[in-house]
Amino acid sequence: YYIGSSADGPVSGHGPYRTEFPKFYFAERATTKLHSEIGMPNVVTLDSLKQMMRPSDMWPMGDVWGVHDFTSTGAQGAATWLDMIQKTYGGAKNAAEFVELSQFIDYDGYRAMFEAQGKNRMGVLLWMSHSCWPDFVWQTYDYYFDESGGYFGSKKGSEPLHIQWNPVTDNVEVVDYSVLHADGLTAEAEILNMDGSNKWSKTAPLDSKEDSIQTPIHLEYPAGLTPVHFIRLKLLRGARILSRNFYLRGLEENNFQAIRTLPQVPVEAETTVNREGVRWVLTTELRNAGSAPALMVRVKAVREKSGDRILPALYSDNYIALMPGESRTIRTDLADADTRGERPRIVVEGFNTEEQK
Repeated sequence: YYIGSSADGPVSGHGPYRTEFPKFYFAERATTKLHSEIGMPNVVTLDSLKQMMRPSDMWPMGDVWGVHDFTSTGAQGAATWLDMIQKTYGGAKNAAEFVELSQFIDYDGYRAMFEAQGKNRMGVLLWMSHSCWPDFVWQTYDYYFDESGGYFGSKKGSEPLHIQWNPVTDNVEVVDYSVLHADGLTAEAEILNMDGSNKWSKTAPLDSKEDSIQTPIHLEYPAGLTPVHFIRLKLLRGARILSRNFYLRGLEENNFQAIRTLPQVPVEAETTVNREGVRWVLTTELRNAGSAPALMVRVKAVREKSGDRILPALYSDNYIALMPGESRTIRTDLADADTRGERPRIVVEGFNTEEQK
């Protein structure tokens, strides 16, 4: 069977290829066909940015950013991204702030592309996944094989059994793509204020069938919410968490500037390092030891002596949120050949994570 276009006929496509708010994908791109082309810019990590250009070209933005495909017009439409950084997150004063805030956009946008397709479950293909040149668009991991928030947003939205928030309907949805029948489940939803306190919660039992979507909970927003608050979702069987998710929500839609007032938070990390043949496996227990939420917490594998990042590295999860006292475990898998003879170790970064000494 010949398809004369990669985005027409029996498939849908034509993007968008530029940045949109997550709600757009649920409202406009929940298609009844395989959506074969969709994407958005993807701002790399600060480590990769430092490899891409000289310090003098990193800030303020200039033509070198355009050389690496961050252009205000054209298919990339970076002007929209810059507008989001300014209006949604309160603007950036330097390259490090810009990169850090961009990870929220990366994560939320790519996650929404996949989550929106849960309605009809016809599939979606990204344009694209990897670039042949260090750039800022249409990739989930960069030229150097580092993963930004978009990679882990895509991974989160692609779970075979997945719990998510639909920002159009305010329903909590459980999407079952390919795990046959999953019985005896519990959906749990919480709304948390910026100090991590619980303002609303609800649970609901459900049985999930393969290739289905269910809406076990409708979110309700009580009085007394902070300007930015958090939606935390879990799908459980007994005490075992099968899927979890976390979202920012503003009293004013798409205004998350209040997170800039969050204090720096100490995140404790204990890592067990094991050599398994030609690979290394690092298991990191993270714990928020502070009194405020820690957002976009990221573990990074580096060489023990030089401190250089080890690439590629596969992480079970990353760019996570930790409420005060909350713990999470992240597994890192990497090849011994990529350590260049050094023992690997883990460092922790994040939007408001205290710098490690």
